[in-house]
Amino acid sequence: MPERFVAGLSLALLSVAAVARAEAPEAPLPAALAPAAGGYLHWTGALAVGRGLRFNNPYRLATPLGDDAESVSLTATYVDVALGATAGEPDGWQHGGSLHFAVAAQGIPQEVLTPSYLLMHRVPPRFWVFARAGLPVVLGPDPNLGYELAVGGSAMVSAGLGVTGELVGDLFYGAATQDQAYSVIPMLSLQIGVVVDLEVLP
Repeated sequence: MPERFVAGLSLALLSVAAVARAEAPEAPLPAALAPAAGGYLHWTGALAVGRGLRFNNPYRLATPLGDDAESVSLTATYVDVALGATAGEPDGWQHGGSLHFAVAAQGIPQEVLTPSYLLMHRVPPRFWVFARAGLPVVLGPDPNLGYELAVGGSAMVSAGLGVTGELVGDLFYGAATQDQAYSVIPMLSLQIGVVVDLEVLP
C-alpha cells in the first residue's frame, strides 16, 4: 500500500508540473535575437506594354506617348520598365518608391522618366494591390513635366514571377507646342506586363 501511494503521489506531482510548464508565459526573446522592426524588404521589377488615350489637345501638342492630334485619339504604344522597393509588414501595408522609364514604341520617339511614391498591400496568398503617385519627366525631344497617379495589381503565378496591370492617369503641362504656346494635356493609359518579385527577410 505505501508503495502504491508513493507512486500515485509521484504521478500527481509530475502532472501538476507539466500543466504549470504548459501554462507558464514564454520568456521574451533577447533583444539581439528578436526580429528587427521594418526589416522586411520587398523588391519588384516589371516590364509592361501600354497604350494611352489623350482626352484633348487643342494646340496639336506632341504628347510624350503619341503624335500630333487636335481631338481625342489613341496615342502610340509604349514600353515601360520599372523597379520598386517597399518595406513594412510582410502581410500588410508597405511603403516605398519606384522608378519607371517609358519609351514610345511608335510615333514620336520620346522617353519619360517617373519617380514615384509606392503603396502596396498583400492579398493572401499571391496577389498584390498597389497605388503610386509620381512626377513624370519627358526627357526628349521637348522636356516637359507632369503629375501621375496609377492603381493596379500583380498576381503571382509562381514563386517570384507573376503578371501585373495598372491604370495610369497623367496630367502634363508647360510643354512647348508648334506655335510656342503652352497647354495642359490629360492622358489615360493601361499597362499590362510581367513582374518579378523578390522578398528579403531579416
